[in-house]
Amino acid sequence: MVVLSVALAWGLQHVGDGIARRGGDTVSVRGTAQLNVKADRAVWKLSVSQSAETAAAAIAGVSTGVDQVVTFMKSKNVADDEIVFGSITSFANKEYIDGNSTGRVLSYEASREVIIRMDDVDKVASLAADLGEVLALGVNIYTGGPEYYLDALESLRPTLLAEAMTDAKLRAETLLGAVDGKIGEVRSVSSGPFQVTARDSTNVESGGYYETASIEKTVVATVLVEFATK
Repeated sequence: MVVLSVALAWGLQHVGDGIARRGGDTVSVRGTAQLNVKADRAVWKLSVSQSAETAAAAIAGVSTGVDQVVTFMKSKNVADDEIVFGSITSFANKEYIDGNSTGRVLSYEASREVIIRMDDVDKVASLAADLGEVLALGVNIYTGGPEYYLDALESLRPTLLAEAMTDAKLRAETLLGAVDGKIGEVRSVSSGPFQVTARDSTNVESGGYYETASIEKTVVATVLVEFATK
């Protein structure tokens, strides 16, 4: 259900703060609308790494680790087409003394990325919670955690913008009603960037915000509307 921010007590102290302002025969008001939603797509990146005395041993260790990750995923009913593999990368960890290379190689590091992509966001969250099963096998894994996206955002935009326009109209009517005025035609409209935040979060950015760590999200739309006054 769309929740509107309706200013029922819009005092003159708010005039000039960028939310509502009146000048000449017009009034400019910012309207907002927000909707609580659930992410509909998850992407989980895991980097499997291994250090060894030789490049071959490091790469072999990574391959073993990746196989163990895949075995874990398939035991949790992750489909083959939901698993994507990156290429194996490796480098020599060289010795430096006082900023100068001694020419000695201390070890070799190899890594490979495994990416899980699926629409079942709850399943990915469960997989992440159970990752300790793989770590307990001695597999070296780095992950920043799953990222959760809202592919339905585009389809939500028209409804949220319409609700924000309604909110702006209510704000303008409340503001002018306090001084026995009325709103007229719309002179101009501009929309701000959408904010996709964690549920109940107040994080916003001027260029838009898109939070990916949470499954439960809130989408906020804003419009700035200039009305003629009567």
